[in-house]
Amino acid sequence: MSVPVQYGSSLPRNSSAASAPQGPPAAPESPPNHFELQRRPLTAEEADQITRSIRDSPNITGYSPREWCGRRDTFVLVDRSRRRIAGALLTHHLAGTWSEIAVVFLFEEYRGRGLGRELLQGALRTLTATGRRYLLFFSSPHMERIASASGFRIYADEAAFVAGSARRKLFLKVIYKAQWLASVYRLREIRRKRAEFSSAFDFKVGVLTTGGAK
Repeated sequence: MSVPVQYGSSLPRNSSAASAPQGPPAAPESPPNHFELQRRPLTAEEADQITRSIRDSPNITGYSPREWCGRRDTFVLVDRSRRRIAGALLTHHLAGTWSEIAVVFLFEEYRGRGLGRELLQGALRTLTATGRRYLLFFSSPHMERIASASGFRIYADEAAFVAGSARRKLFLKVIYKAQWLASVYRLREIRRKRAEFSSAFDFKVGVLTTGGAK
């Protein structure tokens, strides 16, 4: 079922008193009215288009077509004027109160127009109502700007994220890794991209807490 997500509403503020950016910003301007954000699984054709494009990216490990088609929580940015998708976002809900914004993807012709921020912030306006905590792993300066503008606190790497917290270290090194790597598709893509692109997968970590979660 397609569920349109309305633009223009602001995200709830984070009650944390951390000095780094916390909580989402004011709502951005609405995108052109021929774009619509829908919370729904991708069709088989859409999932094939996304996964084939991501295969050429050295910095995205990738999710399988089955995950895009219903196994994960997905948002689709639709270009209604061209009757096709402009991009999609995939959320992996993990054990406990953590979720990962695992993929924020736009096709090449839609980049550089602010739609990546619209896609992420539009999804967050729906997702943050649950009170969960969100992880975002990334390596590009552009994605860091989008994450910061969307209220994520940025850590330089995984070590900085877990520093001084045994609970975070247990979660990231054991619970998260076990769930994230429980995919033959992902393991195969990691090996392939390391061989073909020399991908190091050295990511920064963005964290967004909502509803006062710690």
